[in-house]
Amino acid sequence: MHSIPHAFDLNLLLVFRALYQHKSVAKAAESIYISASAFSHALNRLRDVMEDPLFVRMKGEMLPTKKAEEIAPSIFESLALISQQLFQVEPFDPISSTMEFVIGTTDYTAFCVLPSLMKRLSVIAPNIKIRIMFEQQEALFQSLVLGHVDAVIGYSEQGEMNHSAIVEQLCFSDRYVVVVPKRLYSTMRLEDYVEAKHIRVSAWGEHHGIVDRVLKTMGITRQIALELPNMMVAPYILESSNLIMTLPSKAVEQFRTIHEIDVFDLPIKVPDYTVNLYTLASHQTTSPQSWLSQILLNVFEPANI
Repeated sequence: MHSIPHAFDLNLLLVFRALYQHKSVAKAAESIYISASAFSHALNRLRDVMEDPLFVRMKGEMLPTKKAEEIAPSIFESLALISQQLFQVEPFDPISSTMEFVIGTTDYTAFCVLPSLMKRLSVIAPNIKIRIMFEQQEALFQSLVLGHVDAVIGYSEQGEMNHSAIVEQLCFSDRYVVVVPKRLYSTMRLEDYVEAKHIRVSAWGEHHGIVDRVLKTMGITRQIALELPNMMVAPYILESSNLIMTLPSKAVEQFRTIHEIDVFDLPIKVPDYTVNLYTLASHQTTSPQSWLSQILLNVFEPANI
């Protein structure tokens, strides 16, 4: 098996191709944006490696030797293959693409966005595949930076996002409400809220969200009877228990259509539940990822959620 000589500079192949095509050191150097002097030094290095002059000046032109003619097809083919496999960007056509996009999110956000997203994609990109990933926020941000995830959608109540490579765009804000079993309460006072036993949803894997932090400033601690990693099973538990829970209102609007529950305003003031779209900066994203980001932002427009 033959191998490339140690420390061989593959840029020398570009020098070979440029001179083969232009037959002039000055024109060849200009075509690859280096000086004529640097080009001559590179050509001499290539001659030493190949142990052949490769190009000889005749009648005012640099003409290829027999050796150069023999190796030219392989060099051109190799450069074309590298360009095609590593650097050529094919136009992205949503209507025909079969790409799979990976979106990191929480179950609440998926609950809000997926019906509208899949409906829209069925029309404008029917062969696109979507894979949803549920992980802790920090792990999803790392996957986004490493290119394993195309976008992250989630709430930002737990503090500032501190990844300089990631861009944050607001999708929507929502208010918290209290969800209780049907006819268990006629009102929801602070005393009722504190005395009740709660279901807590820890979507990002954190155990003390904004509600608990606000209560702590008031010297109050909730009684957590059940902690869940997602909210989808919670309404079924509410229907057969005396537990209560605090959720963003948009999810509750959907639950009310199929579950026997009552909804009250939260008896304490907490910041709104803010959902953001997290992507890499535009110069680090591919054309398909930029397209996906725009589709997601459109789905989150007020008329669509």
